[in-house]
Amino acid sequence: MRLLVSIEGHVFKGKDGAIYAHGPSNYSFWSRYLSEFENVTVLARGTTTKQVIDESCRADGPGVFFHLLPDFYGPLHLISQLGEVKAITRQAIGECDAYVLRVPGLVGHNVWREIERRRLPYGLEVVGDPWDSFGPGTWPSIYRPIARRLVTRELRLMCSRAGVIHYVTRCALQRRFPAGTNAYATAFPDALMELAFATSAALAERYRRIQEMQNRSDDNPEPFRIGFVGSLSRLYKGLDVLLRAIRALRDTTNVNVRVEVVGEGQYIGVMKAMAARLGIQDRVRFLGQVPFGRPIFDFLDSIDLFVLPSRAEGLPRALLEAMARGCPCIGSEIGGVGELLDPEDMFPSGDSQRLGETLAALVRHPGRLREMAERNWKKAAEFNPDALMKAQRDFLSCVRLQANTSPANLAGRNKKVIPGESLSIT
Repeated sequence: MRLLVSIEGHVFKGKDGAIYAHGPSNYSFWSRYLSEFENVTVLARGTTTKQVIDESCRADGPGVFFHLLPDFYGPLHLISQLGEVKAITRQAIGECDAYVLRVPGLVGHNVWREIERRRLPYGLEVVGDPWDSFGPGTWPSIYRPIARRLVTRELRLMCSRAGVIHYVTRCALQRRFPAGTNAYATAFPDALMELAFATSAALAERYRRIQEMQNRSDDNPEPFRIGFVGSLSRLYKGLDVLLRAIRALRDTTNVNVRVEVVGEGQYIGVMKAMAARLGIQDRVRFLGQVPFGRPIFDFLDSIDLFVLPSRAEGLPRALLEAMARGCPCIGSEIGGVGELLDPEDMFPSGDSQRLGETLAALVRHPGRLREMAERNWKKAAEFNPDALMKAQRDFLSCVRLQANTSPANLAGRNKKVIPGESLSIT
């Protein structure tokens, strides 16, 4: 049986013809779907690249294929390429027998519309909250409030009609987007299946650095390193909130603080300009995209504090990765963040003043950092990878059973097209 998974991420087709993805969506992630299906087709936005990409970022492989949509950004860009997007979406749906949509997002929206038109059963993986991701400050458009209501209403409708649903939070997303009465619903953070936990030696090194910080004077030249990891394709990751907090911190303390930003996207120029306008460009380093795996883990090990200033999250993978490395973390009160961090390590979403006050307290009195590091590592360790893998297999088993008993499959569909045979890129 062939499974189609729609995702909102962007991938790359290399000059070798292989598909690559920044971040965790590499082959090991998609191959987990093969536990219940003979092959998997991933529908994603993509573009070609001549750059040499690390082999660890390769996303396709045995049993995993890709259909590439035009690499559009946002609804206005989509409109200009809607005909091609719909044609590729219909082809991908027609080649497969079962369907999982990772939502919310524009790709999932188009797949869902076509699936609904054909009256096919589907499963959902609810990984975010559009009410938050289209909240104030997330999208500089007059259409933002309208889009917020429309997309939220559509996701509620998707969830009410889906036969199988996987939520990445224990309860945060479920409250706003409940499953239908007869649906199979499960909750597990799939991001935790491949976490790389800090070794005892790495934790000892972090504790040594924290002890050193407690003995530093305010005019010590060694900077207090604050890390940010997130896409800059949209503003909901809240880097602007962090930059304003750093300006406030600069104005109230003489402690040497440096922010290191990992991520790329269309707003990176806007964020660089904002840092210059705030007069903190000497305190912010934009590192671009850091490959998933050892490079990102080394980055997390090197920083003194991880900050998640998001305006919208499901269960944030970047935060989970930082916690698994024993990194002290603070985050905004949004989505499933409260399922991971203690209340004292959180601040109101979008509130740069409160974030600045929290940073000032930690920079001036770093003794609390060790307690945060120990608590975060233990919290991440609570999640059992074997149990999470079983939860995913159960979810996929239900998706397969639903497809096997659907009228469309019982009637028989004679598909002779090999999944992923016709990759399309504009």
